Amino acid sequence: MEEKEKKSGLSTASMVLGIIAICMCFIPLLNYISIILGVLSIIFGLIGIIKNAERGKAIAGFVLGIISVVIVYNMYFAVGKALEEVSDTINNATGVSSSSSTKSEETKTISSGETIIGKDAEISIESASFSQKVEPPKKDIYYSYYQVKDSSNTYLYIVLDCKNTSTIDLDASSVANVTAKYNNNYSYSSFSAIPDDTLGLTYTSLTRIKPLTSQKIYYLIEMPKSIADETDTPVEINIKVDNTTYVYKYR
Repeated sequence: MEEKEKKSGLSTASMVLGIIAICMCFIPLLNYISIILGVLSIIFGLIGIIKNAERGKAIAGFVLGIISVVIVYNMYFAVGKALEEVSDTINNATGVSSSSSTKSEETKTISSGETIIGKDAEISIESASFSQKVEPPKKDIYYSYYQVKDSSNTYLYIVLDCKNTSTIDLDASSVANVTAKYNNNYSYSSFSAIPDDTLGLTYTSLTRIKPLTSQKIYYLIEMPKSIADETDTPVEINIKVDNTTYVYKYR
């Protein structure tokens, strides 16, 4: 009888924690706690379902826990993406105005596999390709990816392997500014994402690269699909690191 009460207690705890997690997931800062409560709700709910103890409460807690975690994750994912877009806009604006600075910018040509030696990082191009759907190399049950909303567009995505050579943590969103130029006339900006084994492609704005460790960073550039089809027209990828722009001729 005592064992049964313990199992029922876990189911009840799962439902209660799930309700609290849902209520807190919309409140800034407190929604960090909501993630913890949601995970506990999922664990307790699973135990209750497996042990067949008050399955209704256990299932309710399990579902509420999943919903709360997904809501919080999506909120921060959206905020991170918005911050990256603002950061890219500022970087692009800074790049234009910096031409008038006393220190002139350099332009160098680079090939795939070559290493860019920056002030705080060593960077190499791992791959570049066109795709309307960009997915992480490893996928969990629930994972994030990028897919163009307009079927007439596609992504040119570049994977950079970045090693932090400084003595402090490096902000992943500040490693490089990547743009593309089509037919020497049309320019396109990018946004970046980090591949995560559990979450999929997540935002770079809250990612720190530890000293002497490497991190792959995806740079996605949305452009008309016709550019991918016109294989004879040149496409250049420009990777700006510190005060130097490295030009990679994709084709």
